[in-house]
Amino acid sequence: MIIATLRMTVRPERRKDLLETIRGMLEPVRVERGCLSYRLYEDIEDGNAFVLLEEWETQEDLERHISKDNQRRLFALLDLLDEQPELRFNTVSQTAGMELIEKVLKTAGMR
Repeated sequence: MIIATLRMTVRPERRKDLLETIRGMLEPVRVERGCLSYRLYEDIEDGNAFVLLEEWETQEDLERHISKDNQRRLFALLDLLDEQPELRFNTVSQTAGMELIEKVLKTAGMR
């Protein structure tokens, strides 16, 4: 799995433009082959700061997505930002859920 995060802070007067554009991208991207998740989060401490979190099944799925028009629309939004965005791609080889917490708590209780 590939997780892409784009952290961005928009100029206050362009916040509405950024949100409208990304809202229009959410559903079309979510139905692309290999898209596991595509969500926009707002920073609760700074209403002009956002994180776009993408999860892709494979590297090939991510690369196909990057070459699409929707992704180009996102790159065009960079002009609306107040500062340089932070973009990261992380490859995940293993994931765990509540079972990990339960295992740790069970092990910790045995000490």
